[in-house]
Amino acid sequence: MVEAIRKFISDDRGMQTGEYMILGTIMGAGSVGAIKTVRDGQVEKFQQLTEALDTNSDGTIGGGG
Repeated sequence: MVEAIRKFISDDRGMQTGEYMILGTIMGAGSVGAIKTVRDGQVEKFQQLTEALDTNSDGTIGGGG
């Protein structure tokens, strides 16, 4: 698979429109995946922070105002 990618990138005939579309799609999907992973990690950390700060006046964990 890696060898096929190397041949695809180093092809001396130049990139055709289809190759640009494939490469752009792969790069776009990778970017979206990376952003989603970071966002999911942030959401999880904020939930943990919210739970840690959600205490009663006597110091016990829990809501109730």
